[in-house]
Amino acid sequence: MTPRFFNTADLCVRERLVLKGGRWRKIILQVRIGLIDHPVHGPVLIDAGYGPRVTRGARSLGLRAYSAILRPHLNPDQSPETALAQIGATLSDVRRVILTHLHADHVGWLRDLANAEFVMDPAAWDAVAGRSAVGNMHNGVFRELLPDDFSRRIVDLTAMPCVETDHGRGHDLLGDGSALALPLPGHAPGHFGVLFPNLARPLLYAADAQWVLAGLQNRAPRSATALVAH
Repeated sequence: MTPRFFNTADLCVRERLVLKGGRWRKIILQVRIGLIDHPVHGPVLIDAGYGPRVTRGARSLGLRAYSAILRPHLNPDQSPETALAQIGATLSDVRRVILTHLHADHVGWLRDLANAEFVMDPAAWDAVAGRSAVGNMHNGVFRELLPDDFSRRIVDLTAMPCVETDHGRGHDLLGDGSALALPLPGHAPGHFGVLFPNLARPLLYAADAQWVLAGLQNRAPRSATALVAH
């Protein structure tokens, strides 16, 4: 069971905005989702990327401003809908979404997943529920992108069994040890990565822990983005 990853959108930003000491050249950041075709849970998404609800249609002033500033370029051929079609599934077939955190670029398609539960750290929702709309906007979060019954569909990953591996200890997201949630504090409340310890080459999907490889290698703090990082 190998996860697949898709790039729902591209962001064109100045390197200096995401890397301390970076240049003013433009770089492309990819907004990814993951897809697992699981024998028990069926199609499982990791996050829900950017979608049309972020970039067009009826939106709050804050979300319109967010979209105008970041100007995400959507990739329809790599949307959750298209990714699912590759394994013969549809949006309505998704029963489980692993949500690493609640920033707008990770929840864009959630309202289209009517049958899904959301496996996440409740600390992420507690932070959103405890802030005003303006406070959430300053943290890159927009409740209008979340389903109206979102809080009732949350599954608490911290209540799931823990598994020890050579690569880390994490909560078992799928009940078979194939995907584990590892906390990655610093980016957003409740933020975690997904470890796949059983692959021939174990993989940690780190979900925004760092946006450019140079930042990860050099441990260089982010620049302007530190203003919105948890």
